[in-house]
Amino acid sequence: MIWLALLIPLFAVILLAWKFPKRMHITEYMIVFVVPIICIVVGKGCSVHSQTKDMEYWNSYGITAIYEEEWKEKWTEIETYTTTDSKGNTQTHTRTVTKRRTHPEKWTLQDNIGKSHSISKTFFDRICKIWDNKTFKDMQRHRSTHTITKDGDAYVTIYNKQFETTIPICTKHSYENRIQCSKSVFNFQKVTAEEKVKYDLVEYPKENRFGFNPILGYKNTEATLRLQKYNALNGFKKQLHMMILVFDGQPLEAGLFQESYWKGGNKNEFVICVGTKDNNIKWVKVISWTEQEDLKIKTVRHIKEMKIFDAVKVVDYMGEHVTKQFVRKEFADFSYIAVRPTTKAIIITFIITIIVTLIISFIVVLNGCNFKGNNNYRYRRY
Repeated sequence: MIWLALLIPLFAVILLAWKFPKRMHITEYMIVFVVPIICIVVGKGCSVHSQTKDMEYWNSYGITAIYEEEWKEKWTEIETYTTTDSKGNTQTHTRTVTKRRTHPEKWTLQDNIGKSHSISKTFFDRICKIWDNKTFKDMQRHRSTHTITKDGDAYVTIYNKQFETTIPICTKHSYENRIQCSKSVFNFQKVTAEEKVKYDLVEYPKENRFGFNPILGYKNTEATLRLQKYNALNGFKKQLHMMILVFDGQPLEAGLFQESYWKGGNKNEFVICVGTKDNNIKWVKVISWTEQEDLKIKTVRHIKEMKIFDAVKVVDYMGEHVTKQFVRKEFADFSYIAVRPTTKAIIITFIITIIVTLIISFIVVLNGCNFKGNNNYRYRRY
């Protein structure tokens, strides 16, 4: 439907050729036709991008925390400036100026995927205690070509590679997800506001870089911390993000509606939905695009056999088995799904195309040029 907007510049070209043949040149016809096409292509691309853009969570863990002290430096530069006398004559001069810069103290945490995260002094001190090490590092700023007016060194603490001392990090990243705007291929049921309330469906938790909660609907600090660490240690090498959703007193339909509400989840997720009543496990459902269907079946069967819901045991099972067998689904496999621009995008694109076409048409007609024959022309002022 959006490509029907091509009729607008086509009609404009025909009208200009009929009404103002002597004022038009082949180049101007091309401009009138091509520029609106660019607007249409951009409009279609923006609409598709907005519909397919999705967010997923990446997990990593800290490997090095650094505290850099404040330090100052100064240096000289040759600066050029001009002056103007009373007669309007200008002269160029040079002068030597001294410049100073203060580098404030900072605390950073570097993770295993090469990202650096700003942290507070309190968090740095806490990490030093957790990892039980802290070493002095001479930054050797005297080797700088500038003069150091205040030296500043650093203190470093390094991850001791123990599970219990892992510092989890969780960040949000965008990717293309064509599934979420598909209405025919996967047929996820539309979830109403009433159904969200009725089945206690959950939203994706907001990003909390150093405290992302992977267990929703149930509070257990030990299980939460352990799942955070399993996610951290396997986030990069397995491209995995695990979560547990607990539905107390809800039927299996809650898990089905949750899957529809999240449209199958993100490509790197393995989400276990558990229905409980008086802490007894009533049903289990896995939401995941993983290539390993056997993993989903075995996980459901194993957790059902627990009978009594124990969050720590479920987390440890995930850390032992899911992390070894999970294979992330390549969403490039869904590139065949066609995504049409929205009605709103089509209307906006038509309006912009009309406006752009009119503006360009007025410009090429009133640009002061008349054309005779092939390439001979003379200028006329309007």
